[in-house]
Amino acid sequence: MQKQPIIGVPAESRLLAGAFRNSVNEPEINGIADYGGVPLMIPTRHPELMPYYLPLIDGLLLPGGPDVSPVLYGEEPIPGIGPTDTLLDQSEIQLVKLAVAQHIPIFGLCRGLQIINVALGGTLYQDLTTQKPKGLLKHHQDAPMSQGTHHVSIVAGSKLSKIFGVTSLLANSHHHESVKQLASGLKLSATASDDVVEGAESLDDDSIIAVQWHPETMYQADEVMARLFADLIERAKNFSNKK
Repeated sequence: MQKQPIIGVPAESRLLAGAFRNSVNEPEINGIADYGGVPLMIPTRHPELMPYYLPLIDGLLLPGGPDVSPVLYGEEPIPGIGPTDTLLDQSEIQLVKLAVAQHIPIFGLCRGLQIINVALGGTLYQDLTTQKPKGLLKHHQDAPMSQGTHHVSIVAGSKLSKIFGVTSLLANSHHHESVKQLASGLKLSATASDDVVEGAESLDDDSIIAVQWHPETMYQADEVMARLFADLIERAKNFSNKK
């Protein structure tokens, strides 16, 4: 049997049917499985256990989710911030730092981009509508998430441009936080027309690819979006072969 790369996916704690449960979203799981990966859910209630998961995985997908606590990047919460989860934040930051140290491929989606940025020393806008209101696009769409609603410009020469093979695409949007100061270990790879950061990647290698939108809800009908999942699995295979 051919070895398939194992992709870790941190789980949220959610109240379902009266009980708190660790869960991950099905579209992310499908995106991994459809391109030859094996998803592995990582519970996030015990940040101190995160180092034990790293030897098990060949890649890490950081999904969307709640807001990131501003305390983690040196700020106090403003009124516009949404719900946060300290254990989830701490667990994902641990995973990012450990994965970066070991050059394990990382793919971030929406919150995933934000938590990567914070883990590596960057900061966030807690609420775009109050902190960056001038000329702001609607980044929390009412249209179905399978549909793109605003254009994203891809930085020429970036890893993202090589993955997509296009300079602009129509992306969906479901967030009110975004990158403010990009971490020093990352470089910009995509923006919206209002200058909101839509993509970032690792500065020195191909280990990190992260986008602000949700390709997991678009990839089944959009071949360009599907390339992000294909790329993650290819990077994870290459990492696995070097173990």
